[in-house]
Amino acid sequence: MRKCVVMEPSSFEEAVEDPAWVDAIVEEYDSIVRNSAWEIVPRPEGKSMVGSRWIYKVKEAAEGSVEKYKARFFAQRFSQIEGIDYKETFAPVARYSSIRTILALSAQMG
Repeated sequence: MRKCVVMEPSSFEEAVEDPAWVDAIVEEYDSIVRNSAWEIVPRPEGKSMVGSRWIYKVKEAAEGSVEKYKARFFAQRFSQIEGIDYKETFAPVARYSSIRTILALSAQMG
């Protein structure tokens, strides 16, 4: 049995040629807007701009079939210097396993 390999695009131009990747991009963009993840503001005088990039991954099911096309939009923070371009960062990301562990410990300790 031959396994069909789905290639991940290496650029935005490549991704927008495939409707499956366009759907993944739209889903990520809608998520960013819905969660108010960022806002566009005028660039302060003398500050550097942060670049961005789309990353594409194919999520596979256990048997090897395509489960989901996943597009993520990332800021390229390496162009900033802490204390000059930004003062603090916060990423509200938690894994479900971490949340379950904290809840189990809380319940056990009363």
